[in-house]
Amino acid sequence: MRALLRIATIAVSGAALYYAGLLNSIIIQRPERPGAIVVVLAIGAALAAMPLALAGRGEGDASSPPARVGAHRAVWLFICVMATVSLAWLWSMPRQHSEDWTPYHNDAIALNDCSARSLLAGQDPYATLDIFDCYRRFEIGADRTTPLRRGDFADVTVYPTDEQLDRTWIARERDDGNVEFVTRPSYPALSFVLLVPFVALGLDTNYVYLGCLLAAIAIIVWQSGAGLRPFVLTALLGASCLVAFTVGGSADLLYALPLVAAWIWRDRLVGAVLFGAACAVKQIAWFFAPFWFIAAVATLGWRAALRHTLLAAAVFVGTNLPFILWHPADWLAGVLTPLVEPMFPRGAGIVFLATNGGWQLLSSNAYLVLEVAAMAVCLVVAWRTRRSSPEIGVALAIIPLYFAWRSLFSYFFLVPLFAFAGLVRLPMCELIAQHAQDCGALTLFALPAKLRAVARGERAA
Repeated sequence: MRALLRIATIAVSGAALYYAGLLNSIIIQRPERPGAIVVVLAIGAALAAMPLALAGRGEGDASSPPARVGAHRAVWLFICVMATVSLAWLWSMPRQHSEDWTPYHNDAIALNDCSARSLLAGQDPYATLDIFDCYRRFEIGADRTTPLRRGDFADVTVYPTDEQLDRTWIARERDDGNVEFVTRPSYPALSFVLLVPFVALGLDTNYVYLGCLLAAIAIIVWQSGAGLRPFVLTALLGASCLVAFTVGGSADLLYALPLVAAWIWRDRLVGAVLFGAACAVKQIAWFFAPFWFIAAVATLGWRAALRHTLLAAAVFVGTNLPFILWHPADWLAGVLTPLVEPMFPRGAGIVFLATNGGWQLLSSNAYLVLEVAAMAVCLVVAWRTRRSSPEIGVALAIIPLYFAWRSLFSYFFLVPLFAFAGLVRLPMCELIAQHAQDCGALTLFALPAKLRAVARGERAA
């Protein structure tokens, strides 16, 4: 059954990303060449599989006859097992964050929180935020920063050691003159503006990010057909990278929620507003812009797609305009930080083979060429299939980053969420419970048809 096969493909890809992410974090601490190859291949396979799951128009896929029942049942059993892994991560979140010595697992979470506090104090974070004051407040240090290839780190090839980071951090904190650490907000304004009410209430923003994930999952499940909902929900949890790495600490869900809604509702004005909001949270959403436009053209036509694009751009500009007018140079420097600052090679894409796998590290320009070439190929595919595969673009948008100089794992673990946003737009028709049972599909959230009949009979008695 093609509908369930599409769902299962995305879920298994998410499970592969889960294990790749765990191995990636282990190898960063203890480099191992075979392990690096496994990470890169697993992520590459997952990124390649999800566009295939969205290929075609999906018409009537839920009513197609089943095939290879045994294999299908085994895959869905695996998905159900991985769904329990996600539920375990959700269950552990309060304990994990109460026992963890700090909720600020990376500089994105810490700087966004400090930026919100700065704004509450009437200051422009782009102009006034000081990373040393911020980290002193949270009692965290150099291991939660983004170092730059200059100053003390100018001659470092791959990445500074913990000792180098700590030594330079202590020196800069004491004597000032920081040039080695990203110190200002490096994202558009909504990355911290949206957090202001939660920070004002003293809430742990990690729960805000988890709430964004759960809201995105709820939207996707709601948009799926009634018969498919139990399988979509099971598969979303089966793609265990989503819950695990959100609970582990990720600010990316703040852009992911509006992006999911924007893709699903791209034929409405609210979709354009939400896409503009996503772009005003984090630059990663910018990679989706040409694919969102292509999909809008296929759905609405050129004129309406242009109107929606202009509306999205207006939302981005409007939400950032106060900071642009406040300190234009500081805002521009902050937003362009990922593009213009000399950052170290880092990530789980092909650059991981060089940074942690012992392969030859190419120049940053070589990785840029590969990234641009991959983007060109993905755009050509999205354009040429805009009518035959209208949802494929949402799974293609992040693929170029796999080839980038900076290809952090956080760029990839949300791709299954975006793929499901495309999947639920496909007109796969309604799934009949008997068809799902005949093809061996399993779910945590719906009983097989015979057991439901027995349950109904017992209740009636």
